[in-house]
Amino acid sequence: MALTVCPDCEGKVSDKAFACPACGYPMAQEKGTSPWPRVLGGVAGTYISAQALVTIIVGSVMFLAFAAIMIAAILGS
Repeated sequence: MALTVCPDCEGKVSDKAFACPACGYPMAQEKGTSPWPRVLGGVAGTYISAQALVTIIVGSVMFLAFAAIMIAAILGS
């Protein structure tokens, strides 16, 4: 893996990168390679970590449970 220079921000970018991590400038791809993850609109794709995904799921479940308890308390009164 070699580092190249981004033509936009002059930062160091891996030759295997789809876009510059600093500015999102799309880097050239080899022909015949899969475009996944794609660079859409000149900005690199964003990834979510496993911890963030678990936090979102647990938070959603806790919110729904709290809402159900509150609705039951209001209807029970």
